[in-house]
Amino acid sequence: MIHFEGKAVLITGGTSGIGLETARLARELGARVAVAGRRADHGRAAAAQVGSDVLFVPADVSQEGEVQRMVATVGERFGRLDVLVNNAGIISRRSVHEEDAARWDDLMGVNLRGTFLCCKYALPLLTAARGAIVNVASNLAFRTQQGRSPAYNASKAGVVALTQALAVRYGPDGVRANAVCPGFVPTELNRDTWERWTPEERTRVDEQYPLRRVGTPRDVANAILFLASDAAGWISGISLVIDGGRVAS
Repeated sequence: MIHFEGKAVLITGGTSGIGLETARLARELGARVAVAGRRADHGRAAAAQVGSDVLFVPADVSQEGEVQRMVATVGERFGRLDVLVNNAGIISRRSVHEEDAARWDDLMGVNLRGTFLCCKYALPLLTAARGAIVNVASNLAFRTQQGRSPAYNASKAGVVALTQALAVRYGPDGVRANAVCPGFVPTELNRDTWERWTPEERTRVDEQYPLRRVGTPRDVANAILFLASDAAGWISGISLVIDGGRVAS
């Protein structure tokens, strides 16, 4: 039985999609939950959907000072931090010759630099709690696909490598680090693509997956919280692909 009673969980990008579903599930399992996001009004409303006691912290994870304040706020409110879920991310669909340097920097700033900064400032609290980090990468860290930006792929491959380095360096301190690597999950991040597809196109996308469907936020939230839980107490340094068999096909 997985439970989080007495534990504090911080989820970046926690106000929509996979992050919001992870917050809901963590709260159901007894955790004290903090969610972070860039849009204050939207974030407060999303946190209230999860529970009146859920903490919303406005933060842009690409900005060092904001990450420091975010972690400090969570530490002050909860007195501890047991689980950090680095879910904040942005996406691009430009090819290399179409991408501009500023957009590349923005994407790396959120997806990779943001993950680094959150780990850096959360590690003292996580070490004290002998806690866990779960980074949200992508199955595109391992394979390429038309219509996805090499910048996005590269950022998520970087998250996988960073996760391994964290596991090796901080394992002796009792901190576990793992990544989840989802396939296509219709969320706010890629809603424009999903809504543009006809029912027939959506069916063709479903059929690319051996399990014959795309993912749901709950599919990924289940895996995140398993890896964060005591049930995964001897699992560290892995990148768990959650994509209905797509990478294997």
